[in-house]
Amino acid sequence: MNKDNDISAPYNFSKNEKLPKSFVVHFKEKKNESVRITVDDIQIGDVIDDNSYEKDFYRYHDVFHYTFATLLDWSPCTRAMLKRKRKSIPIIDAYEDGARATITEEAISLILFNEAKRTNYFKEKKVSKAILKIIKQMTEPFEVRTKTEREWEYAILKGYQLFSKLVENRGGKIRFDAYNRETVFMP
Repeated sequence: MNKDNDISAPYNFSKNEKLPKSFVVHFKEKKNESVRITVDDIQIGDVIDDNSYEKDFYRYHDVFHYTFATLLDWSPCTRAMLKRKRKSIPIIDAYEDGARATITEEAISLILFNEAKRTNYFKEKKVSKAILKIIKQMTEPFEVRTKTEREWEYAILKGYQLFSKLVENRGGKIRFDAYNRETVFMP
């Protein structure tokens, strides 16, 4: 990467181009086993279901995106859903917030979900070094490359704690607070 494309350069993005520092997401399960997700009573994204023959609660996977946004300061998926893409700088919009970054984050979510099913949803509070290495390799082209494996593991485990609460309660509200690096589940 040459210095003209260095994303670490300080940019003054407007408020509507920054990830929110504090927000509440409501996951409301519908009768047909789909989930409607709202922020401030406004639906974000599509109503989603498991998209699988197996009823495995993948419908709650967006919790991982919001957790990544809060704990890693990175989530092109959250940016897209909350309409917070950084369009004022076209190269950032294309490379950091565009399709490749979004697909990468979705792929990470799916890899983690499949691994979680094999490991009792990370109940032992550990993510394999192999998975963490894969994630670091996948995110090398993006601004999140500065995050350590330990930071990734913390975000993943926190996301799965929240996921488990959503499954157990068939929905709920979660307050995401980037100021304090915390998440709070509210049934």
